[in-house]
Amino acid sequence: MANLPPLVNDIAVYLFICLALTYLLWVLFLAMMNLKRVNNAGLLTKPVLILGIPLLIVGHIVDAVINWTAMTLILFELPQELTVTARLRRHNKKSSGWRKKVAQWFEPLLDPFDPSGDHI
Repeated sequence: MANLPPLVNDIAVYLFICLALTYLLWVLFLAMMNLKRVNNAGLLTKPVLILGIPLLIVGHIVDAVINWTAMTLILFELPQELTVTARLRRHNKKSSGWRKKVAQWFEPLLDPFDPSGDHI
């Protein structure tokens, strides 16, 4: 990217960081939903809970950061909610245009992994 103008280079780096953080959020989501599944089954032990708490904290922080960065770019709006999920749910239920289609695009990435089967 050395031959690109500085602004284009900065935008490319920003987009790469947003994509990487979004992927990280999805991986954290998968881990958190597994913890939820184990908890729902009554199998969550104290050591697992203690080890899982930092994961939950990091997951929520990354969620808020993604909601304010990548999702703001994707949906062309400032967030009204703290989490990406709440934002996608709002668009899935209350929107009728292209934002609803964006929310629905995320459904197969999230819903099958939520123990309830209905994350968005």
